[in-house]
Amino acid sequence: MEDPHTSDFLVRLLAKEMRVVTLGGIAVISHGLSRNTYDADIWVDPLHSADEWCTRLFPLLTSMKRAQPVMIGTWDSLSWEALPSVIEEYGVFRVNGLERPVDIFRKPNELPIEEFDRVWTMGISLEDGTRIPDVIDLLVTKQDTGRTKDTQDIAFLEAKAEEQYLAELPGASAEKAAAMLSRFFTPKVAETALAHPEETIRQLGQRYLLELAADGDPFAAEIVKDRHLSGT
Repeated sequence: MEDPHTSDFLVRLLAKEMRVVTLGGIAVISHGLSRNTYDADIWVDPLHSADEWCTRLFPLLTSMKRAQPVMIGTWDSLSWEALPSVIEEYGVFRVNGLERPVDIFRKPNELPIEEFDRVWTMGISLEDGTRIPDVIDLLVTKQDTGRTKDTQDIAFLEAKAEEQYLAELPGASAEKAAAMLSRFFTPKVAETALAHPEETIRQLGQRYLLELAADGDPFAAEIVKDRHLSGT
């Protein structure tokens, strides 16, 4: 029987009743990076309001007697009654009392609430009933955090996204290629776009290389020089 006092149990409990996207270290590990993680991060379907969100969560969370809500950052105890106002302002709280903390987001870092349906739809299903974001959405959540521990995650996710793009971009339709490039590109990806059969995609690749070079990217500058690219 599964231990009812663990973070895994809590996540499974929530995922049975609501759509749950797993974020943070667990999501990065699920994408293939071998590392440890101290806590669990989940994004629970934000619904229409903080009040509705909390109302759905209350019976699930309070059924776990050891689960104790606290404020992110200060770790001060938080009453369940105060949760709606905290969520309205901060978009997240932490559950302590289990074998590891669980940070529950209504609004995660860098991803708007309105993006939940898209992130869920594009996500990858896990055995616990949750989904992880695709590699680019997960990469977005790691940007601008200011945390040293995210550096390794970012490098891993960027490399994985680049590998995926280098494999898929040459054969993608113009519409799909343009959508891909609107989400992510590196000098290698932009260079690959230069060989796409559609002129519009080749132009995008050139534009992005010139922009990267102008911003001081040495790899892009080398490609621009070797291929004699210009903005004229």
